Amino acid sequence: MVRLAKTPLGFFAVAMGNQLVEIRELPEDPRKAAEELAGNAFEKWASSLRERGYDIEEGWVDPLRIAGLLGMKRDDYIRRAREVAIELARLKLKEAIGKDYLVIQVISALDDLNKSINIMMNRIREWYGLHYPELKEEEHEKYLKLIIKGERKESMGLELSEKDLGALKEIARMGLEMYKERERLESYLKELMNEVAPNVSELAGENLGARLIERAGGLKQLAFMPGSTIQVLGAERALFKHLQKGSPPPKHGVIFQHPMVNKAPAAKRGKLARALAAKLAMAARVDLYSGKLKPEFVEDWKKRAKEIMEAKA
Repeated sequence: MVRLAKTPLGFFAVAMGNQLVEIRELPEDPRKAAEELAGNAFEKWASSLRERGYDIEEGWVDPLRIAGLLGMKRDDYIRRAREVAIELARLKLKEAIGKDYLVIQVISALDDLNKSINIMMNRIREWYGLHYPELKEEEHEKYLKLIIKGERKESMGLELSEKDLGALKEIARMGLEMYKERERLESYLKELMNEVAPNVSELAGENLGARLIERAGGLKQLAFMPGSTIQVLGAERALFKHLQKGSPPPKHGVIFQHPMVNKAPAAKRGKLARALAAKLAMAARVDLYSGKLKPEFVEDWKKRAKEIMEAKA
């Protein structure tokens, strides 16, 4: 009968409590040793011993005793164990941080960029309005292009020098670059969501799907949430107000951004949001554990949405 020990020094089969009958040493490099400890090297080694006829019993073996049998001093073993433990912790941290955290950063960056664009456009419109108040173009990008083009009809606005206009045109070019950067980020987010959460993205769209992951704190957290919680993500204030003051409970949070929900009659939105949230809960779990796209989620959702819309109030 032997007992097996998994230590920072290696894997050991111990008989009679003090006899090392099999040894599988780990690499001297703490990082490489940690990689083997974190993987399935120990399980493979134990399986090979069983195939060779070893009778393995359950039980714990003191790693310090093994170090002593190897002739290693206690302080040297503790130093080695500390080095390997640090590398193991680093590996675990890397595993814990998945690509869904990139999704959170990208959607947050898009929010920040949109805020910056809005602030910039307000400033540019006010600035150029001093020079050409008659320009009424509503679309921001077209407005910026008209500033850069520099065409101006008869106006009651302030006359600006070439130097003044040059500064304004430079700001307009910066504004256009911000719009281009937004397009690049949106394209990157779409690719990222198709990789990280294809089913959530297919159901909700990459932007809303990313926002749900961001609100939940990660894909794993979203996958562990019930549909009722997903339904009200982003409506925390209204929910707390309901709990504290008895106001009507919120029917939806950011899920309201879904086109089928926000375009529906008010009486139908709550049911649609609830049905969509239930599907998103299942989609998030599939994304977390398999990552394979299942088109039936979208088909089931569309079928259920049609039933809700056609049902009598």
